[in-house]
Amino acid sequence: MSCHWMKSSPSLVQGISAINQLQESKFEKFLMRIVAKIKQQDTEIFTEEERNKLEKIFDISEEKLILAIKTIVYLFKRMLKYIFMPANLKSDLKEIGLSDDKSDTFIKVWSNETRSTLDELGSENIDKQDDSLQFSSKINAELSSDISKKSKVPKAYLKFSDQNKEIEMELTHSELYSMFLQFESIQHELDNLM
Repeated sequence: MSCHWMKSSPSLVQGISAINQLQESKFEKFLMRIVAKIKQQDTEIFTEEERNKLEKIFDISEEKLILAIKTIVYLFKRMLKYIFMPANLKSDLKEIGLSDDKSDTFIKVWSNETRSTLDELGSENIDKQDDSLQFSSKINAELSSDISKKSKVPKAYLKFSDQNKEIEMELTHSELYSMFLQFESIQHELDNLM
């Protein structure tokens, strides 16, 4: 079991095994509920009463049910950090041990939920951000020292700050130019997206 976006562990193997034991006819609704609760961060996915009902529905122990839930949450959070083609994701899910039926259900729910989840998470972060980011810079030249006579090292000092934190950077000409090229590349990619 190997996958570039997920590392194998004994608990993951046990979690996948618990997921594969769940009854397929009820699995999609179960999965959709978990994904919906992932979006509502800091909320309990199932109450104790709901977990008791699920144990009876799936005919599974409490320990295995909780392990299945935690594994599904882990898988979905990992899946949100990467860009997948559905066919590639399905082969990855099968490679980590999910059955064909469970892989298909994961793909179906993931396809339906990913767009809305990313939109909500993205707009949430944008709404929380304040446009109070401050930027300042100054240029300085470090002149000769005892070690190297008659040398001059130009340096740029950049300062980014907002209400919560402040970041200061000292860059040489080559470091600043490298950063500029990276910003240019990012800007080019953003332009291509529009």
